[in-house]
Amino acid sequence: MGNKSSQESLASSKSDIRPLDVKKCISIKRDPVTGKLIGVPKEWASHLDADQQQVVETNRLPEEVRTHKLPECISEIQNSTQNQKNLQQELKIDTNADLCLTGLNVVIEKEIYNSGISRNEIQKDTLNFISILEIYDGKELSFKQNFNEVTQTEFLIENPAQKYIFNEQIERGVNCKLYKIIDRQLNKVLVAKVFKFHENFNCYRLKREISLIQHLDCPCIVKYHEAYLYSGCFFIIQEYMKFGSLRKLIRVFDKKIDESIIGYILYQIMLGLKYLHFKGKIHKHLNSKKVLINEKGEVKLLIMDYKIEFKKDKDPYWIAPETLEQQIIEEISDIWCLGIIGYELSEGDPPYFDQHPIRVMYNIINLPPPRINKQRSKIFQDFTQLCLIKDHEKRTSLKELMKHEFIIQNKESGRQRLMELIKRMSQDQKSKLRKSTSLK
Repeated sequence: MGNKSSQESLASSKSDIRPLDVKKCISIKRDPVTGKLIGVPKEWASHLDADQQQVVETNRLPEEVRTHKLPECISEIQNSTQNQKNLQQELKIDTNADLCLTGLNVVIEKEIYNSGISRNEIQKDTLNFISILEIYDGKELSFKQNFNEVTQTEFLIENPAQKYIFNEQIERGVNCKLYKIIDRQLNKVLVAKVFKFHENFNCYRLKREISLIQHLDCPCIVKYHEAYLYSGCFFIIQEYMKFGSLRKLIRVFDKKIDESIIGYILYQIMLGLKYLHFKGKIHKHLNSKKVLINEKGEVKLLIMDYKIEFKKDKDPYWIAPETLEQQIIEEISDIWCLGIIGYELSEGDPPYFDQHPIRVMYNIINLPPPRINKQRSKIFQDFTQLCLIKDHEKRTSLKELMKHEFIIQNKESGRQRLMELIKRMSQDQKSKLRKSTSLK
C-alpha cells in the first residue's frame, strides 16, 4: 500500500513539471545513408556536417541560438599589397643615368615621367628627390612616440555581428569598407571600418596605431571603442560622425565658406592637437579627410592611420617639407598640415591638387609656401602664413597660434554658422535624392 501510494505521488509530481509551452522550431535528423545532418537551419549549415541540399530556412530560430551574419559584401574587400615595394634595391646617384639615378625599376621610372619632373630638376636636388621616391613608395617614417602600450593591445576574436547590427555601408574602397552599425544593447549608432587581414599585413603596426588612440579622451577627437579580428577581417569600431569629413564639406561649398566658420573649424582642430601634444603624441596624417563633423556642429580629429592598408600615399598635399626632406615627423609638422587645411578651406583644394603626387612633393620642397587669396582678410592671410613657414624651427607654435587674432575673433561665433551650413547641405542632399527617385 505504501509503495503504491508513493508511486502515485511520484507520477503526480512528474505530471506537474511537464513543459506547458512547447514550440517546435527545428527538427534535425541524421541521414542513415550519408551520415550527414538533415534539416539544419541555413545559418548553421557552414558550421556543421550538414547535407547542403536539405538545409532549411526559418524565422522561428530563438535569438539565443541565432547566428548573426555579417554583410556578404565584406567578402569583396581585396587584400592589401602594402608591403610589395617597387624600390627593390637601393637608389644611387649616377649623373650619367637618364634620371640621374640607378636602382629604379620600370614602374617607378614610369611614375617619374608621368609626374613631368625633368632630369635637370632631379639633378638640382637629387638627395631630396630620393627621399620623395622612398616616401611615395611607402617607406615608414620615424616619429617620436611611446609604444609601451602596444603589447597590451588585443583584438576580440569573435563575430562583431553578435554585438552590432551592420546597418548600412556608408563608404566603400577597394581595400576597406565603412559601415554604420548599431550597438544591440545600447541602441547606439557607431561606425565599423573593415579591412582584410592577410599574411603580409603589418599587424604590429595596426596594434601600434590602436595603442595610440585607445586611451584618448577628448571632445575634439573621434572616440575609439574596440577592435575585432574575425573571418579574415579587421573591424575597428569608432564614434559615428554623421556629416563625414571636412573634405566633403569643402567640396560641396567650394570657396564659399565664411571666415567665421573657417576660424571655428581651425580652432577645434587646434584643441585636438593641443590634447594630443600634451599626451606626447603626434597626429602624423592630419588632413581634411581626417577631420570629421557631426550634426551638432562638433569638429573632431580622426587619429587612426588607415594607410596601413594602402601601398602608397596618394594624398601628399598636406605633408610638411621637413617630413619630405628628413623623413621625420614632429609636433610642429602638424602645424604645417593645419595651415594647408586653412588654405584648402579658403581655396577649395589643397595646393597643387591637380598634379601628380611625386610632382606635389617636389613642389612642397622646392617652391615658396602657398598663399591664400588676397581677397581674404589680412588676419586670415597672416594666420596661414605663420602655419606655412617652411623652416620648421621657425614655424609658429600651436600655443602662439591659439592666441592669434583670427582665432580669437571666430572660435565661438563660427559654430552656429557651421550648423546652418551642414543643415543646408543635408537639405540639398535630400532634395537631390527626391529628384532622383522621381525620375525613376
